[in-house]
Order: sequence, then C-alpha cells, then structure tokens
Amino acid sequence: MAGARMRLLRGLEIVLMGGQIRRVSHDKFLVKSQKGNGWYEVVWRNRKWRCSCADYKKRKKDCKHIYAVLTFLNLPSILMRNLTPELNSCPRCGAGQEYLVKIGCRKNRSGPVRRFKCKKCGHTFTERLAFKSMRSDPFIIVLALDLYLKGLSTRMVAHHLSTMYGYNISHMTIYRWFRKYVKLISAYVKKLKPRVGKRWHADEMKVSIDGKPAYLWNILDRKTRFLLASYITTSRGAREALRVLETAIERAGIKPTEFVTDGLSSYSKAVEILKIKRHVRNVKFSGKTNNNVIESLHSTLKPRIKAARRMGSKKSAREFAEAISIYYNFIRPHLTLRDRTPSKKAEITIENTNPLLTLILRSGKKTSARLF
Repeated sequence: MAGARMRLLRGLEIVLMGGQIRRVSHDKFLVKSQKGNGWYEVVWRNRKWRCSCADYKKRKKDCKHIYAVLTFLNLPSILMRNLTPELNSCPRCGAGQEYLVKIGCRKNRSGPVRRFKCKKCGHTFTERLAFKSMRSDPFIIVLALDLYLKGLSTRMVAHHLSTMYGYNISHMTIYRWFRKYVKLISAYVKKLKPRVGKRWHADEMKVSIDGKPAYLWNILDRKTRFLLASYITTSRGAREALRVLETAIERAGIKPTEFVTDGLSSYSKAVEILKIKRHVRNVKFSGKTNNNVIESLHSTLKPRIKAARRMGSKKSAREFAEAISIYYNFIRPHLTLRDRTPSKKAEITIENTNPLLTLILRSGKKTSARLF
C-alpha cells in the first residue's frame, strides 16, 4: 500500500513538472523517463493500462508513469467535480439522497467512475448519468458546447481542442453533441416558468435556410430581458406573428399589457386576436419608447446569426433557435442586469459556477432513459 501511494505521488510530480507527457492517440501516451532521456510507452490494452518500464514489467501493477497518465486524464474530471452539484436523487424513481449508496467504482481509461445503487428501487447508475453512452470526457463535451454557443464554428472548436487539450475530435462530432444536448436541455428548461413583466418587445430579422430567405422572430421581456420566444419561419405574415406571440405567452404563463414592435403590420392582427391591451408600433432605436432592448439582443447574437445563415434545413434552424434561448437566458450574464443572467432575474435559479454543465446534469436525470 505504501509503495502504491509513493508511486501515485511520483506520478503527480511528473504531471506538475509539465512537458513530461505526450498524447499519441486516444489510448496511447509517452511519459518521459525521470532518469534518462528516453520515453516510456503507456497504452490501454485489454481494459487495463500497461507501461513499457521495468517497474511495471516486474510487478504487473500500476507504476508512476501510469499514475501520471491517470492524473493527467483526471484533471478535467477533478475540475468538473468542483463545479458539479451533488447527486441528490435516483434517476429512475426520484428517491432522495438518503436512499443512495455507493457501490464501488467502474474502471475506465480515465480512471474510476463512482457507481451508486438506490435502496428503494434497486436501480444502479454512475455519476456520469447525463453523459451516458458518450465516449469522450464530459469536460471536453461541455467545453466544446460552450465555445460553439459563444460563436466559434465547429471547425474552430475542433482545432482548439486538438491544439490545447490533445483531443482529436471531428467537427461533425461536435455538431452531434450540440444537437443532442440542445434537445435535452430545451426539454428541461421549457418546464421552468419565469416571473416576467408585462411589457414585451418583438422584432424579426432576415436569415437564410438552404440559401432561401427566412426570418428569425424574437420576443423579449423588458424587465428581466428574458427571451420568451425565438422562432424561425419562411414568411412573416399574420399567421407567423400570431404563432410566435402564442409561444411567448405559453412560455411566460401570462399575456403582456403592452407590446412594442416595429412597423410590421403582421403584429397588429396577432395583437387583435389575442386581445392585448396596448400595441406600440413603428418605434425606433432611440426615443422615449424604443425597441433598443431587442436590437441589442440581435447585436449580441450576431456570431450565432452568422451560423444561422448556413443552416441547411428547417430542423437545424429550429435547433439553432432553441440554442439561442438557452444561451441568452441561462448562460450569458447581462450587463444591465448587474452581470446576472435573465433567468436569475426572472427568479429561475441555476446554482453553480458553470450553468451549462448544471443544465446538462439536471436535464439528464429525468430523461436519460428516453434519450440515451
């Protein structure tokens, strides 16, 4: 036991020195010899890490080079654990934390993953529930999604992961992660009711789907800056205006008493049908009554709007609109809200210093059996 602890500490020292570990592939590393100029090969084979050093060949147990690789691989997970809320319920029956017991660990390439069992229903699961069936490190998945939502292209994200973290992941894999987790998070956040005001702003802007013109509609609550509806259509008639306004009302659970728009006549018919008290039309960016909050939104989302112009189908365009709402409402702090997110201003609490990770973990608890 003392020998294993000493090798673990020496492995940690190798990591802290920096420049001592080279990643060759997903399951192969080179670790620099601490006594000479050579490199030892550490590979994952037959569900076990193996090293070419004399210590491993003699003992057939983890050496300091293997511990160095495990520590290196676990650094993202250590960071994730500092950001991850504690597991507090069974994903199958919803039983509380008092019913959960630890039943050891499952050995992976990146080291052990904790396993739990529910005493109430007997279900067993791991702490990586929301990332079930995903081969890549959860830290890398969250990082890739965060960078993509902030405006980087999938190719730029893939290049960043390769140069900075040594993960060679295709840009299409990153896009598949985006589609999967936007669907997961969107289903979760739609159940959360924001407490918003009764003065809403609306505007639309031209985008493109498969080279054809389309329109991105947004409806925003002035008090909380909460984005109540983000919708993409191929035309902007009264029917489309009514649909997006109904979506916003359903999301908020209330109707506005004042609705501020530009001069598009389609809004007037929707306001009449829904019997909204006051419709302020033909507003400009400046003046006592203006639409600058929604114009600021479009300016903020400009990098993602550029991505929307390259959307190839209505389905991908809808996914983009859902991603806009998630990013703007729950992830990006707003300067006029004193660096709070619109969701926090609307009294929706997302604990944690990493809101994207929290949303993934929360949404994965109840829906993992259906989506994974």
